[in-house]
Amino acid sequence: MPFVNATLCAKPSPALTGRVALALTDLTVKVLGKERARTTVVVQYVPEEQWALGGALLSRGFYVEVKITSSTNSRDDKARYVREVHRALQTLLGGTAGYVVVDEIAPDSWGHGGETQEARYVRATLAKETSEAA
Repeated sequence: MPFVNATLCAKPSPALTGRVALALTDLTVKVLGKERARTTVVVQYVPEEQWALGGALLSRGFYVEVKITSSTNSRDDKARYVREVHRALQTLLGGTAGYVVVDEIAPDSWGHGGETQEARYVRATLAKETSEAA
């Protein structure tokens, strides 16, 4: 149930939004092993005159943050995700610099559909134990 937020310094375009959303979804599924149907991606744009690096305005840039449940991925998974998302966004935006953040949240501190990840885990564990006992 990851939530991916991509902020782009680029000219807004439905085509670019679609390509970025698909790339981020694909990488989140492939690298982090998350469910496609539960992966949410939001793409936002920031005008060039509002994005600077070292005090100089940039024409292209990105900041991607993915929120995942803590302890569900290894260090290697997260490092690969940062690397591959960075590479994909550089390709889509034309060789720009950017940031990728993997934000791990405790399972009792976030959820989807009104239920925390902890509650989902407990429910699934109880269901598995019940089916094994039967």
